[in-house]
Amino acid sequence: MIVFKDTITADGGQYTLLLTNLAGTKTISYNVKVLDRPAQCEGPLNITGVTAEKCVLSWHPPQYDGGSSVTHYIIERRETSRLAWTVVTNNCTVNMFKVTKLLEGNEYIFRVMAVNRYGISEPLDSAQVIMKNPFVTPGSPHILEVSNITRDSMTVCWAPPDTDGGSEIIGYIIEKKDRSGIRWTRCNRQKVTDVCFRVTCLAEDHEYEFKVSAENAAGLGEPSLPSAYYKAYDPKFKPGPPTHVHVIDTTKSSISITWGKPVHDGGSAIQGYIVEICKAENEEWIMCTPPTGLRVNKFEIHKLIENQEYNIRVCAMNKIGVGELAAIPGTAKPEEKTEGPELSLDSELRKGIVVRAGGSVRINIPFRGRPSPDIGWSKDEAELSDKVLIEKGLNYTQLSIDGCDRNDTGKYTLKLENKSGSVSEFVSVKVLDTPVTGYIVEKRDLPEGRWVKSSFTNVIETEFTVSGLTQDQKYEFRVIARNAAGIFSEPSESTGPITATDEVEPPRVSIDPQYKDVIVINAGETLVLDADIYGKPVPDVTWAKDGKEIEKNTAKMEVKTTVKHTMLVVKDCNRNDNGHFELTLSNIGGTKTIPITVKVLDRPGPPSGPLQVTDVTANTFVSMRAGGTLRLFVTIRGRPVPNVKWEKEEGSLTEKTQVETTNSYTILTIDNVNRFDSGKYVLTLENNSGTKSAFVSVRILDSPSAPLNFVVKDITRDSVTLLWEQPLTDGGAKITNYIVEKRESVRKAYTAVTNNCTQNMFVISELQEGGIYYFRVRAVNEHGIGLAVETKDPVKVAQAPMPPGKVSVVDVTRNSVTLSWEKPSHDGGSKVICYNVEIQTKGSDKWNVSTTTKGLEATVTGLTSGEQHSFRIIAVNEKGKSEPKELGVPVITKDIQMEPTLNLLFTTYSVNAGKDLTIEVPFRGRPKPAVSWKKDGLPLRQTSSITLLTSEASSKISFKEATRDHVGKYEITLANTAGTKSVEIGVVVLDKPGSPTALKVDTVTSESITLSWNPPEYDGGCNINNYIVEKRDTITTVWETVSSAVARTSIKVSRLTHGSEYQFRVYAVNRYGKGPFVESSGITAQYQFKLPGPPATPQIAHVTKAFMFVTWNEPVNDGGSPVLGYHLERRERSSVLWIKMNRRLIKDTEFKVTGTEEGLFYEYRVYAENIAGIGKCSKTSELVAARDPCDPPGKPTITNITKTSVSLLWTKPEYDGGDIELKFTSKWIAFI
Repeated sequence: MIVFKDTITADGGQYTLLLTNLAGTKTISYNVKVLDRPAQCEGPLNITGVTAEKCVLSWHPPQYDGGSSVTHYIIERRETSRLAWTVVTNNCTVNMFKVTKLLEGNEYIFRVMAVNRYGISEPLDSAQVIMKNPFVTPGSPHILEVSNITRDSMTVCWAPPDTDGGSEIIGYIIEKKDRSGIRWTRCNRQKVTDVCFRVTCLAEDHEYEFKVSAENAAGLGEPSLPSAYYKAYDPKFKPGPPTHVHVIDTTKSSISITWGKPVHDGGSAIQGYIVEICKAENEEWIMCTPPTGLRVNKFEIHKLIENQEYNIRVCAMNKIGVGELAAIPGTAKPEEKTEGPELSLDSELRKGIVVRAGGSVRINIPFRGRPSPDIGWSKDEAELSDKVLIEKGLNYTQLSIDGCDRNDTGKYTLKLENKSGSVSEFVSVKVLDTPVTGYIVEKRDLPEGRWVKSSFTNVIETEFTVSGLTQDQKYEFRVIARNAAGIFSEPSESTGPITATDEVEPPRVSIDPQYKDVIVINAGETLVLDADIYGKPVPDVTWAKDGKEIEKNTAKMEVKTTVKHTMLVVKDCNRNDNGHFELTLSNIGGTKTIPITVKVLDRPGPPSGPLQVTDVTANTFVSMRAGGTLRLFVTIRGRPVPNVKWEKEEGSLTEKTQVETTNSYTILTIDNVNRFDSGKYVLTLENNSGTKSAFVSVRILDSPSAPLNFVVKDITRDSVTLLWEQPLTDGGAKITNYIVEKRESVRKAYTAVTNNCTQNMFVISELQEGGIYYFRVRAVNEHGIGLAVETKDPVKVAQAPMPPGKVSVVDVTRNSVTLSWEKPSHDGGSKVICYNVEIQTKGSDKWNVSTTTKGLEATVTGLTSGEQHSFRIIAVNEKGKSEPKELGVPVITKDIQMEPTLNLLFTTYSVNAGKDLTIEVPFRGRPKPAVSWKKDGLPLRQTSSITLLTSEASSKISFKEATRDHVGKYEITLANTAGTKSVEIGVVVLDKPGSPTALKVDTVTSESITLSWNPPEYDGGCNINNYIVEKRDTITTVWETVSSAVARTSIKVSRLTHGSEYQFRVYAVNRYGKGPFVESSGITAQYQFKLPGPPATPQIAHVTKAFMFVTWNEPVNDGGSPVLGYHLERRERSSVLWIKMNRRLIKDTEFKVTGTEEGLFYEYRVYAENIAGIGKCSKTSELVAARDPCDPPGKPTITNITKTSVSLLWTKPEYDGGDIELKFTSKWIAFI
């Protein structure tokens, strides 16, 4: 036996026992392992990466680990000026550690200790180290230049510092100072790594100096010396050359060019451009533009020689001077170009346009062509209506229709034509219309108002002025349509926010596109110039001619102006009405002037000298132009002096005829002669000696008089035939042709149908069916256009209607027959006035009119029972009668049985609450059917608000002051011996909705309550728009709105006060208003669960001198909410203060407590936490000392046995846990 007393580390190792005797030798080896704390770590303790506030420690593990692996290391530091060591970390698991949060300039010593299960090793100390950076701040940079100066920016460039201080430069800081200031301000927000920086946001004409500082890891270095002062202003110089100079068009005498702005304007605004030109073979440049230059980027050079080649160049100029020149590539020559018309129709327009009734249509089509093509719009190959506005631009045309209705549906065709060709395209327009009888306008205050009616009467038109608004208040509006049945449409889209304030809109005008050209009108006609005007406020309108304002109303001119329209009427135009008219609109938004040029075609003025006719003989013929003065001078002789008498063979002399007679001559004078002064003038001389006569044939050369016997014949639904005879006076020249014109009755201006009619008749086709027109015809000779003959009464383009549709027998009795028929397939363009019912009795060939009616049904009475009759129907309009439509088979008058039939227009009727509703159900049946009514399957009883009235042919049900009690399905049943007929009729009362139902509380927390409900059983006859939710604290009587726009049947009410009791109520809202509410009982804002109970008493599962492992069980009661975690507290035996061990919530039921001091006794307690909060603490655990547990003793051996005892021998534990005294306890087991 070998015994080691007070073993030390050096006693460990391998021991060999050698046994020897005569029989041999035996060797046994024993490994002795001394369990101890580890040896000191292997040095040295290196310190690297030293900066002002951190360093890195590294070391080697101890050579001897004490028989147990090293679990971690403890690192401590000490300032050399102090004696106390401070723990840096007590859980380092590697041989390196970065120490941070040190103080710059302080001197430190560090030490490291290894730890295993048996203790802590001796420390390994480091050398002293001073915390400072191994590098310094960089030097100052050098500013090199300040360039690219503008009025608000400069570019600063600098050279890096001569020294970087031992660390790479990470950026630069640029600062500026105004000469008039005293403070340096930083220019860059982020670090600049380049050596140039653009300084912006400078004040124009201010002077600045700059300095730059470099920065590295040690910090910001010294700044550079300030730069000189630089003034922020834009340098100015001549502009650069214009860009992309090129020819865009040529004619035989002009070239059009265009160009772009110069890339650089020289720092001064471009004031204009100069264009120069020279012939290709010359070098002499000629300026085409004014010396001041052009303001625009294009120019047309005129008065050039056709096909001559030219060089062209352009330059820009500013305040500094004229810039560089830019020439077009090559040469250009004037030559005429032609292009056929082309138009570009958008793909969306090809699909067609669908617009709701009342909307607007805008068809904008760009085009091109050379020369500019003529534009023609038509609808369904006919002329456009007056409401269609056509606008023509240089390269586009637009068709506009406002306030569309079903009559605007059709195919709109655009045709472009010039001498190079023609092209056409069409756009289909479909107007969605309904038989609307009125509208309801609603408004809503923004932001949270509700929709209310603005119109309390039925609005017929598609516009309405809403009054009673508050100035500067925001509103939005919508419109609801209503038809004859009282059914309302869905509301239109809202207008969006509109502020009630006076709107200013500059004047605008919409005129006929032909006003842009010269308006040509014949003398004697009436000139009408009209325009639609727009603007807010309504603009003032003035008309002027040749710069002089026209008086409102004179015998010659008349001005008619309304809010939206103005018209100038010039009556009986003559050559004095030639000139320039101007329409001027003005309001506070501006002024708009429209020039209009008018040319009047009139005969020339009279010759300057008087016309004298002498030497008249018996066969003298005089010819002269209209407008002159006719003088017939005749010398006379006789004794006694004869009496002189002038006569006109075709009629009497006019009032303007003057006769002067002397003893020797007579003169007949007519001033301003016209076509009616033509004829044979007879001069008669008479005295006692006899009578002498002579005549002069006068022929006035003038335009013809009006054609004669003008009539309209052969009127169809889209055409008429005009007939006339030649004028009485042809104006002294052959009539070459006639001009035929038409005018709609609602318009004042005629439009030409043809200008070259050579016959005395003309057929005008493609007229609007049902349209009312005036027609006129004028003859034309070489002297001009003659007087017009016009229809006295308007002509309606229509014809007799087509025959009625299918004729049916509705009822037959022994003395009457009831017939019905369908409308004619076409009414001939004129409304059908009535229908004639004709009857023919068997055996007779004569048809007699039995009755006339305006409807589609008639009863012929007074017939003889048993006779056979034939019937036919004739439609009549103002143009005549249609062909008759006969009933297919004869009818024999006799009584027959008929199964009841009903004729209902609608199966559902609606009525506003409080209004009366009457539903009439026409019926037939023979014998007369019995009528009964039911509501929702139960017999209907008459009350003070529901009355029933049944007649021979109908049954009426009337509702007085309709309420929601009247809503339901009403069934009418007709029964007779021939059968039974039943029909259901739905009645909807349009009213506010009922109250929501089944209001319940879904979720309650300390700050929110979630509610849900069911929609009202009665929705008021329309959809529920939204719900309004209100709340109130039960300690007050004031209700607060939670939300007025809840779209669903649930809401989460947040931001409640914990512990307060609330009451809620919910309203349903539809288009007719807010219904009654449903109210909840009082609800307290708090969680429905309680705090958790205390956990079980904590147990210390494992104890060492450095930590303790504490466990516990969950609480028996979790308060109704799952436990979220635990809080653990510890108290030292000699202290009264409990210390919380966890920073975060402990999710498990165990926790490792560190930071215990060896030998001290500790106790623990635990709290559980759920969503309601932290519950009560558990009972306190037993006191437990912080020390390592001792190792078990060695294996016991039996040294002596008696009948009553056993002697045992064992070795001490390898580690006694630090106790001086050991106590042992033996346990035994008895075997039987």
